[in-house]
Amino acid sequence: MKRGNFPMKCGNSLLLCAALMGGMAPFALLGCGGCANQNNAASAERTLSGVETRPPAANLSAEAEDTYAYLVLMQLMGGGGEAPREEDIRQAVALLKRSRVPASAWLDGAVWLLGRHSDLVVPFLEDALTAHPDDLSLTMLYAETLADRKMTQKAIGIMQDYIARHPAKSDAQVELALLLVKDGRFDKADAMLNALPEKARTPLVDYSHARALAGMGRKDEAIAKLRRAIKEMPEFVEALAELAFLHEQRGEWKEARTVYERLARLNFSPEEVTLRLVNISLQLNQPDMALKYMRNGPDTLAFKLTVARLFMDSRHYLQAESLLRQVADDPAAPPEVFLLLADLAYQQRRDVSQALSWLNRVPAEGSAAPRGALLRVQIIAESGKNEDALRLVQEGRRHYADMPEFYSLEARILVRLERKQEALAIIREGLKTWPADEDLSFLLGSLLDDMGDRDAALAAMENLLANHPRNAQALNYVGYSLAERGQDLPRAIDLLRKADSLSPNQSYIIDSLAWALYKAGQLPEALEQIRRAVRTGEVIDPAIWEHYGDIAAAMNLREEARTAYQKALDYKPANADALRQRLSTL
Repeated sequence: MKRGNFPMKCGNSLLLCAALMGGMAPFALLGCGGCANQNNAASAERTLSGVETRPPAANLSAEAEDTYAYLVLMQLMGGGGEAPREEDIRQAVALLKRSRVPASAWLDGAVWLLGRHSDLVVPFLEDALTAHPDDLSLTMLYAETLADRKMTQKAIGIMQDYIARHPAKSDAQVELALLLVKDGRFDKADAMLNALPEKARTPLVDYSHARALAGMGRKDEAIAKLRRAIKEMPEFVEALAELAFLHEQRGEWKEARTVYERLARLNFSPEEVTLRLVNISLQLNQPDMALKYMRNGPDTLAFKLTVARLFMDSRHYLQAESLLRQVADDPAAPPEVFLLLADLAYQQRRDVSQALSWLNRVPAEGSAAPRGALLRVQIIAESGKNEDALRLVQEGRRHYADMPEFYSLEARILVRLERKQEALAIIREGLKTWPADEDLSFLLGSLLDDMGDRDAALAAMENLLANHPRNAQALNYVGYSLAERGQDLPRAIDLLRKADSLSPNQSYIIDSLAWALYKAGQLPEALEQIRRAVRTGEVIDPAIWEHYGDIAAAMNLREEARTAYQKALDYKPANADALRQRLSTL
């Protein structure tokens, strides 16, 4: 779950919050100099937002024209629930531009347009700033409005120009720093906020500074800023949400739970907070507590389904299945529920009959149908009925011709049936339609390797990396292949380091890296990595023990080499005679 799911209650600024809370303060009427000339007003009537009004007389005083412009704006804003007409707004703006109404009147109009989500707010604010170029509130609202419309760079420029004209305005400095945080320029925001005088350090400033510090990885400092902001403003829910999120990131589950419970009492984003509390309880291996929190959430299918997924992700399968069964009893249950129940029935209990029974409840048409068909084929294939599975997957491939997954699954079943040439043909047929498909491309390389065509397999894996450079399996294959051939060893090591970072703690990847380092003559690190490889995982492949023996022997660590070779021999590998020969030389 993402921090971004916690919205600011009044957007990103206290300026807008204050404007909304303060309401639209009436600006004092500037006199009635035109009243004596009322009888000379033009008789033609026009309609503005459904209200009959008369245009002002040509000889109204300046004060009366100002008053009239303001009243037209107020009339427009008081028009009820109807959406404003562009023509009405243009007329009001034309009057405002000719008048001398104060900036507060423009601000009222802008806030009103923002409340209606009107696209006219940007040109309205531009006209307002033409009339009042040095008004800070209008400038800040304009910058925030631009930022909310994904024009953050322009917003930053607006504030920078204002600060150049008014360097002493600390509120403008704060606004610029907030925009820099929003734009991800945390270092610049940090520098600006550090330079602020202490009197300018409001809870909002501390909150924004904390976000900048968190973005720079300085989470201890961020937490301190958030705690200070919350101490000054105990119900600052955005700061509380940020603090809870940082505790989650650091795995400080109990601290995060305490803060989220506080947010729950403040009724802040109740569904999201409840889900966080459920997840934290599961991280603490407290499924009963998670269920207790769940009961405080909404009684909706979507919420229950999300909670069930959290239980599945944390491997609390019994509770997940119980929740999903409750959802399945609802006539409005989405088909995804039956897919999840089928998967649980088979994966956790190998109950093929129950799994297929759940799949029978997936509608034959609709978005869930193809996934249901794929899962049915997988269950039947894994239960040993490969011919039945092949028939079904071929039907699925014809029915769902736009899904490469059916090609991949058919190829795998054909390999199980030792019909590798047919599998190869299916893969290549799929790649004609989806030449960059990751799964089909990897299957091609793997199958070619299995069939003994190592050069073609390497070329296929290189092609896969060209389209998917973060595929750890392909990185490992290419890196190890190059190491085995003694070709381009620096690249082989780089590829394997990348594979190790993308898929950490995989013994076979670590072994490949150790072997490439050994081939490159980097023996101390090769030994370090191969030792790490055998510490990873419960069952270690005999080839890894063999590599361990070779690396240890090369470093004259005879006892360590003997132990490694003997470990490999315990698996009775095909090259047992060669290993015994190496043992005899130690």
